[in-house]
Amino acid sequence: MAIKEDLKSGNFKSVYLMWGEENFLKDYYKKALVGKVLDPSLADFNYMEFTAEKPDPEKVTEFVSSYPFMSDKKVLYIRNSDLCKKANDTDKKFWQKQLSNMPDFVIIIFSENEVDKRNAIYKAIVKEYSADEFAFQKEAALCDWIRRYAQSLGVSIGTDEAVHLIECCSESMYILKSELDKLASYCHERCKITISDIDLCCCKVPEDRVFDMIEYLLVGNAAKACEKYEELKLLRQEPIRINAAIFSKYNQLRKIKLLASSMSAREIAAKTGQKEYFVTKDIAKLSKVSLSDLDKVLHLCAEADHRIKNGLTDGWAALDIIIANML
Repeated sequence: MAIKEDLKSGNFKSVYLMWGEENFLKDYYKKALVGKVLDPSLADFNYMEFTAEKPDPEKVTEFVSSYPFMSDKKVLYIRNSDLCKKANDTDKKFWQKQLSNMPDFVIIIFSENEVDKRNAIYKAIVKEYSADEFAFQKEAALCDWIRRYAQSLGVSIGTDEAVHLIECCSESMYILKSELDKLASYCHERCKITISDIDLCCCKVPEDRVFDMIEYLLVGNAAKACEKYEELKLLRQEPIRINAAIFSKYNQLRKIKLLASSMSAREIAAKTGQKEYFVTKDIAKLSKVSLSDLDKVLHLCAEADHRIKNGLTDGWAALDIIIANML
């Protein structure tokens, strides 16, 4: 990872692109880099940030072209601008020119959830500077981090418990950190986190939250369904992941609906690999849902998946359309 090596060596590039779904690590390395090159007491003069918007070219030019104030460096931080995913011709022209002529006293940090590797700005950064992907960490790495973070909070957690925490909550380190903070407070007298503690204290994985939302939709409780949807937004879940969970559940419901006309709940459970109890509950709810209703949601999910992955729409905007049609 280029940015990690540069932090060790102290030799910094003029531009860093950090992209991927693991926001915790992107924020961690951004903070580490800014802390290395800027004096906190002078940060107001040497730091500029744009969040969830395309930076104003005039403001960027003014900031980049002016010398740092009592510092060797200044930092421009651009977060979730989508410039490396979708950019118009004006954006491309401006940034290609800017990236080809960077002053040695400026560091630009781009932090993006997604990129398009065919994008001209992305290509310009990769060619001359640094681009690191921060995907969700693999289970072994997450378990190591969970143990270290728990230890810093004054509690211990075993490997089995760490794996269970990941399965119950998320691969997102921000969510895991939040859950560990709760667990450490709850278990501080025993100084050890158990599986029962996790089951009692922790939030469900996003997929389970999606399934809860669908349960409320199937029984006609729109208010509770919308509440669950807003929870997913507040927890900063990835729209593409929520869309996939909705598709998966509705595809499962469609199979049950088709099989229920000729099979018992026990036979359907055996055929689909589900528990009979849950199949029985789904059959009861599906009595008021038509096959065309299920097909409509599946079609909307497939269309949203295509549009999100190809940068044709915002992920939450696509989900809003699906949820509106499900209500």
